[in-house]
Amino acid sequence: MIESFVYVLCTTLPSHVIAFVQYWDYPWRSKKLAIILECINVLFKMLVVGYALHRQWNVKAVELLISLIGAAIYFYMIQTNRFKLLFSYILIVDYLMVVRGLATFVCYYLFPTDSISWETSLICILIYLVTLPWMLVFFRRMNNHIRQIDAAFLWRTIWTIPALTTIVVLLFTNTFDVNNAGKWQYLIARLSLLACTLAVCFLMVQALNDIEHKAVLEEKDRNNQNILALQRTQYASLQNHIEDIRRARHDLRQHQNIIQAFLDSNDTARLRDYLSNQQTTLPSDSPRSFCRNYAVNLLLNHYAGLYAKEKIDFEFQVELPEKLKSGESDVCVIIGNLLENALEACIGQQGPYIRAVTRLKGDSGLTILVDNTAPVPPATDSDGNLLSAKGDSHGIGTRSIRYIARQYDGKADFQWENEMFMASVFLNL
Repeated sequence: MIESFVYVLCTTLPSHVIAFVQYWDYPWRSKKLAIILECINVLFKMLVVGYALHRQWNVKAVELLISLIGAAIYFYMIQTNRFKLLFSYILIVDYLMVVRGLATFVCYYLFPTDSISWETSLICILIYLVTLPWMLVFFRRMNNHIRQIDAAFLWRTIWTIPALTTIVVLLFTNTFDVNNAGKWQYLIARLSLLACTLAVCFLMVQALNDIEHKAVLEEKDRNNQNILALQRTQYASLQNHIEDIRRARHDLRQHQNIIQAFLDSNDTARLRDYLSNQQTTLPSDSPRSFCRNYAVNLLLNHYAGLYAKEKIDFEFQVELPEKLKSGESDVCVIIGNLLENALEACIGQQGPYIRAVTRLKGDSGLTILVDNTAPVPPATDSDGNLLSAKGDSHGIGTRSIRYIARQYDGKADFQWENEMFMASVFLNL
């Protein structure tokens, strides 16, 4: 009986260690309650497996049933996309099954005992000691990739690929039969299970990364085209402005003669009317200078015009040098997306307000903050990712911002509080 307790503990506990390590920084309903429930689940499994051995029941079926209860606890406690969670959890299950299968195979040749024994537990511990540190790093990195990919419509179905791979390898190689534990086919099946699942998952995550990268590049290209269009518009505006100044300078001598005539005749009333009318003929002001960086200043002038048109109060405190050492186009994409999102959120509001601030620390640390009034919190999915107001999919703008931030070892954060939506981005340029 004690042998079965130790065996269950040795083969089950590492899976919970992996789960808590890779999901620890996720939002949980209650981490403390989750730990308590999983500990109860492990103790319950130890007792039931021991009783099943005594009654000569199908131990593997009992283990599977109780393991499903343990998995259900994670799926309830961890507040994230259920399909992402299922995808990554399958990797943990496969790793656990491979370790147990390898331990059973080795024990079969070294010690002619049952699969549940002191010797099997000891071999499991040794295998975990050798492999677990490496696997923890792998699972952590893989899970970070999975968490960052926001293709919700793909996650609903893509988890079935590693799941079916696992089922096919286990069922069609008859690995559930303990009598096959000493066969080489048994070992090869278990190792193939892990290799196939890891390979499939790695390729799928890479493919999803490529899909997201392509979408982000398309968004960056759209923003670059917008900046180019703004440059053409400003160039034409500057040309017209220069012509207006030339014309005004040409007419200045005539204006001076007329003013002098009014002064000589002491006709101040007509002089006042003339000067008032002459003000309307002066050329319009040139574009405002919000910051020294040319491209960003173009964007700020563009959105300042849109905000004024929509009667949105705004404040820009943007301090950027004429040239950034790197990432200037990416900075434009981020600022453009944030200002556009703020505009869309403020249209139709009562008393809308937008504030944009940038802070450059040293030569590389750039913080971009854009706040806007938002009486209603934005729609999000189970991962907390923002949903586009134009449809039920994720906003490509916020996806671009997150993606770019990761490229510069930075972070993008979006929060809603007290009827204000606050976006903050940090970049290490």
